[in-house]
Amino acid sequence: MKQRNIFLIVCITVLFNFSYSQNPEKKKLGVIFNINGPYRITRQVMSNTVEISNVDKKDMFNGAYKFLETGKGNPIERIVNAYLKNLESLNVEIIQIKDTVSKANDPIFVWTKREYVIDDVKKTKVKYNLDFLLIVDGYFGIEFEKAGVFNGDKRTNIFLNNDFINLETNAVVSDFNVGNISNVKKKNILSPPNFPNFDESMNNLLNDKLLPEIERKIKKRIVIP
Repeated sequence: MKQRNIFLIVCITVLFNFSYSQNPEKKKLGVIFNINGPYRITRQVMSNTVEISNVDKKDMFNGAYKFLETGKGNPIERIVNAYLKNLESLNVEIIQIKDTVSKANDPIFVWTKREYVIDDVKKTKVKYNLDFLLIVDGYFGIEFEKAGVFNGDKRTNIFLNNDFINLETNAVVSDFNVGNISNVKKKNILSPPNFPNFDESMNNLLNDKLLPEIERKIKKRIVIP
């Protein structure tokens, strides 16, 4: 009887270890989204420099900004959903975090690699028991092209900076940008309340350019060891 009990204990232990090896605990990936807008974005044609500013209430495009700020015109929810959907393919437990990380785009350099050593990251790791952290920091808005005193095309614009951090070392193991622009049709450009030209431009920007780029970059640049 004693030998039989020992045999059963051994079998149970083997089965438990086998089951655990087949179903290891998933690593945890925290995601912080810090996407703001809409902003007024000015692109100087000659220098290709971009200036970002808050919207003036007296701006003649104020109605279009309002459309992009609320309701179906706002792209943030679609961007967030695209990230979360594609991150699922990494076979990790995803935790969307509302906390903010100060100076998210300004990690310091330690020898030859960029590392986050600020307390915010350490606190976030402990609070959520994370292995990795992805910080998506960016903006969207209406871009106005300027060539000297002349005004050019109007566009919708989205730009996102991504930092993927290994929280064991705080090293930025991958950083990449996702962003693009889409022209707004000139005819009847201000057509409240639905602003169809801006709606079409934002949809084209998301569907044809930005969301496919998010999918490509996640598959190429984020690797879970």
